[in-house]
Amino acid sequence: MLKKNANRMVILLLGMDCYYLTMQRLLPLLILLIFLSVLPIGCARFEDRPLNPVNTALRIDARSLFNPALLAFINSVISHKSSVPLKNWDIDRLTLAAMYYHPDLALARAQVETADAATITAAQRPNPSFTVSPTWISNLATSVAPWIAASSVSIPIETAGKRDFRVARTEHLTEAARLRVVDAAWLIRARLRLALLEVYAAQEAERLLQKQLTLQQQLSERLEQQRAVGEIARLDVMRAQLAFNQLQLNARTARKRMAESRVLLATAIGLPVQALVGIALDFTPLTQPPDLKRIPVIQLRAAALHQRPDVLSALADYAAAQSALQLEIANQYPNIQANPGYTWEMGEHRWLLGATAVQLPILHQNQGLIAEAEAKRRELAVRFEALQMRIVGDIDRAHAGLSVLQEKWLVAEQQKRLQQESLQSAQALLQVGETDRLTLVAVELEAVIVERAQLDVLVETQQALNALEDTLRYPMASILTATVMSDSAIRKILP
Repeated sequence: MLKKNANRMVILLLGMDCYYLTMQRLLPLLILLIFLSVLPIGCARFEDRPLNPVNTALRIDARSLFNPALLAFINSVISHKSSVPLKNWDIDRLTLAAMYYHPDLALARAQVETADAATITAAQRPNPSFTVSPTWISNLATSVAPWIAASSVSIPIETAGKRDFRVARTEHLTEAARLRVVDAAWLIRARLRLALLEVYAAQEAERLLQKQLTLQQQLSERLEQQRAVGEIARLDVMRAQLAFNQLQLNARTARKRMAESRVLLATAIGLPVQALVGIALDFTPLTQPPDLKRIPVIQLRAAALHQRPDVLSALADYAAAQSALQLEIANQYPNIQANPGYTWEMGEHRWLLGATAVQLPILHQNQGLIAEAEAKRRELAVRFEALQMRIVGDIDRAHAGLSVLQEKWLVAEQQKRLQQESLQSAQALLQVGETDRLTLVAVELEAVIVERAQLDVLVETQQALNALEDTLRYPMASILTATVMSDSAIRKILP
């Protein structure tokens, strides 16, 4: 469009007075024509990309753990990390699947791209502007060509290092965004591990409830047989039947919990729940409580206060605030605008050298924006201190709770051993005829109840371990996960 308008302008000028204009006098206009013709070169073009909710929903529903691209991504990470092939989907492979699919991580990566684009904008120098004003004098009584062709170029010049401060600010913000990607990966893994633990707990609870339900039914049947021959009262049978009915309700609740836990796991990965159909899950790291003696909590606590991704991100935000304050202080000094120009006036060539100071600091010296930048820097300093204090509290609380739960686990283990001894004793007495089948069923029922209590302690312990791992930002489930979840590794392996 600019090129077409420039051509029309030249044709119009030629038609008005072609007698007076020579090629030498047309030189400024020809230069202008060439300048305007190259302006559109390299300009970006808009590309419409509308969002279609139907297509988006279809893509989400089509996600699968058997996606070849996902499997290639997982194999590229774990092939050189572990020599043991993983047959089932454990916490490591599920973590990588979540990195591949989860929208929170995709959003964090998109925010990094936005920050990178802002860095490009901050590094750009202001474009110069070009002005041309041809003038034709209609009542000139001489033979001199009645034309005045004036042109000027306006070149903005930033002073006081404003561009460097602007670039430094956006670079710090970009680094903060990259660190938030790492932190998002950690938060996703923490939710994933809790979801996997919930699936394991729901599965084990349902299994034990079914076992307890079977034993309670046997107990009720034998009591009914004794009541039929008059050995016990009907009240004892009714109590056993009520217990059986309650267990049936609990079993239905357990099935509901199992279904909901799989939905929770699928959401933690970023998949529809049907994608988990036929998937074998490996719960091995969750079947035993952790050994706190192998976890260097004191050293990891100190490292977390200095190296957690959210801590480093907060430091980068503070550095960006520093650069923003430097920029506002530099904005006290006016920019300069160079205005060289050329005028051809009725046969005479005139060259102009001029400069303008933009926004003289007369009424204020940018005090308002400087004060805002200083306040923002103080705010981020307080936020950083509050973050470290919260980390200290979270780590100490999780560690203390885990220590108490380990003692509770030892008590549950001892109770289970005593119950196993009682069960073995009842079985031995049944073999020699010194007790009946009803007593053995009652002892077996008690053993299942003790096993359920131990499961509750195990789940509570694993939840506390997950909280400690999340606050330390250090994985304790396996060596492979510890390698994959390092900050540098996360940045390298993100798809």
